[in-house]
Amino acid sequence: MWFKNARLFQLNEDFNLDAEAFSDALKNDALKACAPMEAVSKGWVSPFGSDSELYVLKSGDALLFTLGVEEKVLPAAVVNHQLNQQLNNIKSETGQKPGRKQQTDMKQQLMLEMLSQAFVKPKSINAYIDLKLNLLIVDSASQNAAEDLVSQLRQTLGSFKASAFGPSSAMAQVLTRWVLHAQGDAGFQVDREIVLETLDDNKGVVRGRNIEHLDDQMKQHIDNGYLVTQLGLEYQERVELVLAYDMGIKKIKFTDIVHDQLDAAEIESEWQLLDSQFTLFSLELRAMLKSLFEVFGNQ
Repeated sequence: MWFKNARLFQLNEDFNLDAEAFSDALKNDALKACAPMEAVSKGWVSPFGSDSELYVLKSGDALLFTLGVEEKVLPAAVVNHQLNQQLNNIKSETGQKPGRKQQTDMKQQLMLEMLSQAFVKPKSINAYIDLKLNLLIVDSASQNAAEDLVSQLRQTLGSFKASAFGPSSAMAQVLTRWVLHAQGDAGFQVDREIVLETLDDNKGVVRGRNIEHLDDQMKQHIDNGYLVTQLGLEYQERVELVLAYDMGIKKIKFTDIVHDQLDAAEIESEWQLLDSQFTLFSLELRAMLKSLFEVFGNQ
């Protein structure tokens, strides 16, 4: 289990629960099966699997945990097909098609009736708290999904003060400088993926992949006011990633230098594998994030 994304939240107060108390709190708000008339159910699951009663894995100053989600799947095409059949039946009987408000009410009622028979789609979102950096790190490409995890954690614990990082034009300017100079800072090297945007109402976007240098068109976009809002980077030949100007990190890939540190011969169980992987990647991300904040901490 390796994180592929990192949505960051700064803790606004020290996290004082030890691993055992934290695990007990999550267990008391464990995921329950989605009820027949529920569209979605959220709660905590063990990162070790359904057979485990342990809801937190502690490694040094890092606490790993997992949010479980069960969501009913109601394809829009199926709902709309059933609705159109009802509308056609009403029109055939009365000669008139129901108005917009009545159609909306009919659709909502139809969705409620179909919930009990809908398939359930399970998913899980991993996260960990880095006590040294005072950060919550969520393995999600979606900021909304990460915010949902924070909300659930706040509900479970009664209080959990954490702030997301918002878009920063100053950060975009630094990323743009890195691209223009083909050189990063603090151990970061510019890689091949890039997104340019205008940070105004025009919302212009230019995407580039597998580029080894800026072509004349890209340079012209920057001259015209575009800034780099996402950039592929490599950190000390150990971690590859795409960094966005809101501190969102995606497409994390640990290089062979990191993977080779795992001694497979010494790993005898799934628990040991999870523990070893978490220990390794949390330390690697801590080092990378410390360097990241050296550059962008005041942006």
